[in-house]
Amino acid sequence: MTLFQRLVMMTMAVLFLALAGNISSGVWSVKEHLNRQLNINAEDAARSLAISMNTALREKDQASLETLLNAMFDGGDYQSIRVFSVDGRLLIEKKAELITSDVPEWFKSAVSFTSVTAESEVSDGWQQYGRIFVEPNTQKSYSKLWSITSTMVVWVVLLMLVALVMIVLFMKALLKPLSDMEHQANAISNRDFRTIPLPKARELRRVVMVMNGMAEKLSKLFSDQAEMTEQLREMSFRDSLTGLSNRRDFVGHFKAYLDPRQGSKSGALILVGIRAFDKFNQAHGTAKADELLVQIASQLKSFRKEYSKIVTARLKGAEFGVFIPDVSREHAFQALQTLFKELSMIPAVQTNQEMADKLHLGLAYYSESSDIPSTGNLISLADQALRRAQGRGRNTVIMLSTSETNDAESDGVMGDQAWRGYLEKVLERRAVKLLYQPVKHFGLASTTDYEVLARTDYKDSLVTASLFWPMVERFQWTEQFDRLIITKAMSLMASQAQDLRLTINVSPKSLLSEKFSAWLIKVAQENPVVSKRVVLEVSEYVLHQDAETIIALSQSLHTYGMTLAIDHFGASSGTFSYLNRVKVDHLKVDRSYIRDIHLSKDNQFYIRSLIQIAHNLDIKVYAEGVEKEEEYQVLKDLGLDGAIGYLFGKPLAEPH
Repeated sequence: MTLFQRLVMMTMAVLFLALAGNISSGVWSVKEHLNRQLNINAEDAARSLAISMNTALREKDQASLETLLNAMFDGGDYQSIRVFSVDGRLLIEKKAELITSDVPEWFKSAVSFTSVTAESEVSDGWQQYGRIFVEPNTQKSYSKLWSITSTMVVWVVLLMLVALVMIVLFMKALLKPLSDMEHQANAISNRDFRTIPLPKARELRRVVMVMNGMAEKLSKLFSDQAEMTEQLREMSFRDSLTGLSNRRDFVGHFKAYLDPRQGSKSGALILVGIRAFDKFNQAHGTAKADELLVQIASQLKSFRKEYSKIVTARLKGAEFGVFIPDVSREHAFQALQTLFKELSMIPAVQTNQEMADKLHLGLAYYSESSDIPSTGNLISLADQALRRAQGRGRNTVIMLSTSETNDAESDGVMGDQAWRGYLEKVLERRAVKLLYQPVKHFGLASTTDYEVLARTDYKDSLVTASLFWPMVERFQWTEQFDRLIITKAMSLMASQAQDLRLTINVSPKSLLSEKFSAWLIKVAQENPVVSKRVVLEVSEYVLHQDAETIIALSQSLHTYGMTLAIDHFGASSGTFSYLNRVKVDHLKVDRSYIRDIHLSKDNQFYIRSLIQIAHNLDIKVYAEGVEKEEEYQVLKDLGLDGAIGYLFGKPLAEPH
């Protein structure tokens, strides 16, 4: 029972006792008054009859006696009136008829009237003629007292109800600070460090001040810890001048994409170079040179918005790198030309005549049709393309491929029209095939969690999402495909064991669509049992795009049990202070931090700090792309909650 309920009940009990005592006192006073009045009336009636019957008794006039008796009996409340002669003979008697009363017997017993039969002598001087006995009628007194008591009880009940409403309102106002503190404590446990208004009551005001101070300190502690971790990441993996990834971070990211089993099936590495940058620096000074580099970086950041998985970096001096995974040869060349055009438009290049023939781009492309190259080979090929471009003189772009064939479909990617027709058929036939890769929970032997992987059939082979999803995004069909995948996955869960949990990747473009979000909330609302076992993974990239929309969506879905998770965590630059507001089941650390983590102390330190922050917010931390036993042992020692990768199992046709 809550304090509010206890106080209301106690107050109502005291009020009830007070009113009950007041009713008892009032009823007793009225009863005594009626009882006294009853006896007085009987005595007055006896005396009056004795005076008026004197002559009739003396003359033995029976008719007059009856007339006088009837007049008295009918004019008052009497049970009986009897007249006796001197020798004790009953001369005349009048009794009230018995009537049915609605007065309960228990009430009569509780307020019993003590009526007294009044007696009077009929005499003339010393001569006595008879005696008169008048017995009061208590029945009417009981009825009158019952009516008064009932009215008092009704008014008391009404008064109690009014008092109850007033007490409840008063108590709510009085205890509102306690309720606010309860909500504040719950909010703090849910990573929302809010403060509440100060109450007027001095005692509660002090408590609220302490709670607000604690919330502010916790908020600052989290912010400081997150900021410190982010600063360490920036120092280790970011270029201080441009804000882009440094060479180390860049190589780590696209090395993960070159993984032959879990990486990207196609991709393009673009190198951007400014020839004779040292001479430009000497001629115009460090400030102008830095301005040029910052403008190039700014343009690369703008270009990055067109691709959700793109990685950009300043590699050295005036050389920049851009890696675009999951892209066809045709679109890679289009991206190369677009990037060159955009870089040519930056002010430092346009206004400076010396830069007219200094900008060059080289692109190295790989696809599934050829052997996926090593990191060194791909960088070497891109560097070769850049040197060829610079060797041709004026601003030039060169594209080289790891495949010697020029067949349009040799890289597993069709032309735009072929892709459009193929994907339309996939949607029409609902021909998306789902595979399920087990999620390893450290410390648990059995597996009940699986990540859903989407595939499509093409010429008797499975096409991975890394190949067909870029085309889905190009044709703006992400919502249709995401709905299809989620619907299929939830249908499977409805027919499977209750402990099965599925993690489903959702496109950023879908999550930022109001129409898709409304559909998703409706699905969660209509399927509460299944929704509690669904985790939707979103890229960290979308949170940096529009964190407020994702936070609002996560809170709406959390109402029906469906939760979000953040995929590729750490792949995007920017702070992660939003973690204390978004309802997140887990973070999945980007594979670029996981690959060969047993050889990287910096990555271990970053992940250890991330785990500390996440666990303080009741968020689990998983790793993706775990391939080696050495990686697994280090991750387990660091305190991760789980991992996914070929080390723990390949994608399955059905979850076990």
